[in-house]
Amino acid sequence: MRTRAFALVVLIAQMAIAQAAPSTPECAAIRELKLQVLSGKAAAADEFWSTVSARHSPLVEPDPSDLNYSLVTFVWRGDKDTRNAVVVSPISLVDFEDSVMQQVAGSNVWYKTYRMRNDARMTYRIAINDSLVPFEKETNFFERMKPWKPDPWNPLTFSSGMGVVASALELPGAPSDKWTRASESVPKGLVTMSEFKSDILHNQRSVWTYRPPAFESGKNYPLLVILDGESYTSLVPMPTILDTLIAAKAIPPVVAVLIGNAPGDSRDLEMNCNQMLGRSLARELLPWLSTEQELRFDGANTMILGDSLTGLAAACVAHDFPVFFGKVISQSGSFYRAPAGEEPEWLARHLAGEPPLPVRFYLEVGLLETAAIPSRDPSMLTANRHLRDVLLARGGRVRYVEHYAGHEHFSWRATIGDALIEMLNSQ
Repeated sequence: MRTRAFALVVLIAQMAIAQAAPSTPECAAIRELKLQVLSGKAAAADEFWSTVSARHSPLVEPDPSDLNYSLVTFVWRGDKDTRNAVVVSPISLVDFEDSVMQQVAGSNVWYKTYRMRNDARMTYRIAINDSLVPFEKETNFFERMKPWKPDPWNPLTFSSGMGVVASALELPGAPSDKWTRASESVPKGLVTMSEFKSDILHNQRSVWTYRPPAFESGKNYPLLVILDGESYTSLVPMPTILDTLIAAKAIPPVVAVLIGNAPGDSRDLEMNCNQMLGRSLARELLPWLSTEQELRFDGANTMILGDSLTGLAAACVAHDFPVFFGKVISQSGSFYRAPAGEEPEWLARHLAGEPPLPVRFYLEVGLLETAAIPSRDPSMLTANRHLRDVLLARGGRVRYVEHYAGHEHFSWRATIGDALIEMLNSQ
């Protein structure tokens, strides 16, 4: 009799779950938990958390409808004071309402399942008892971020600076950050720090010069000019990346100069397609590298790169001084932007009416970069696609790559290696 009663309870539970089936397929562990809770199993939640502890989170399983995708389930162990929980990730910037977790009724389990491409790579945190104000309407975003927490069930984390530690997600097909991993067996290049003074920009800043292992004075090397030097010496460890790429013979030996930002709030002005920046780099920095640093290079083999706002700056510098900078790598460049008083997408608009540039471009951007913060007109993704189309229509040389990622260094540190391999091995 008890067996029949239990079977009836399970059948009713299955019918209830089926009637409330979400558009995204449900995680098997969550589905099983719901059945157990509805059947009255007291230890169901505790057993679920034991499973999470063993598997770690998020819970990842193949999407049965398409093996190029996975079902990714984020979980949070709530308590009596938990009113809501939100998965704060690049996806939440795109669709905040869909990032709010659901609670398994009658349990302390909160969850959110996404259907993601298998190359997803991103960071996330959990917001507990959030205000639930859409991000684009938030007036004090940084204050709101303070209580967000890493996922305690996920051992993989990433520190994005200023004390912010987030949990990290890497699906099986995600770009690998293998080039960022230092090894005692890999010869190290020499990194020296100097101060570079610009009379054109009326300021000075720190620069880091990288010389490859077995550097030969007087030899002509490919040159990398890297903007946002602070980020590319930390969040994206470019010296280590160059060491490992060179040791693997994936790229030829190169020299690099990583340019820090000037003190104060001049970054936004300098990097927003300001011709004075390009003039300083071409007329002051390159001669300084030749005379003070005793480096040898030529314009055709000189590449400039940056991310976000400095990705835009790199492209604008090459646009203004193509003889000095023959290649560009932009990681999620802010091509929606324009100098003050100009319409959005200044660079694409100018390129559309000009002869093809003798410059090779590598543009990469995240598919999730359609967020409303900060206000973007148009989005990062749309602006990068538009610039690609303009370059191709004008007969330009461009390699364009989209990743299932957002606007963050956790993605860029894993993808920059592919960009360098392609650009340093092409003419």
